[in-house]
Amino acid sequence: MGDRFTARGEQLEDYLDPVLVVCPRCARCAHITRRAPAGAGPFAPRRLTCTYCAYSDEWSASQIKRGWHEARDDFFAQPLWLQTPCCGETLWAYNAPHLAFLDGYLSANLRERARSETSGWANRSIASRLPRWIIAAKHRDEVTRGLVRLRGRLTEAGAAGP
Repeated sequence: MGDRFTARGEQLEDYLDPVLVVCPRCARCAHITRRAPAGAGPFAPRRLTCTYCAYSDEWSASQIKRGWHEARDDFFAQPLWLQTPCCGETLWAYNAPHLAFLDGYLSANLRERARSETSGWANRSIASRLPRWIIAAKHRDEVTRGLVRLRGRLTEAGAAGP
């Protein structure tokens, strides 16, 4: 367990490339990647690709559907690969860097939020939007076990990289 973690205004949009999902054809780990330059934002065209069964699909639209309480991606509405039951809810992450953020933040004894250089004090930051059940002290052990299960899912699928 770390002593201190400082969140620097990271937002979910910072972790949208790649997004690991369950392939709609073979149920193995598939990747959703951005098809435009990094500055294109959350509405950049995306491609869903499965390297196991060669499934692919394209997405380009002007809106996304984000379900804060659903473990689905914002573009194709596929179930996230990194999800596990935890505390009667679903603990989820988009990819390995998102999981590393959650692991660092949730395992720290002292959780701090720093002012973002680009957006100041951001209420849209992941740290400010985490559900209470995840950050509650009484759930720390179970959430920690959930994070271990999610890391196992990365290893199981060889999904740590796109």
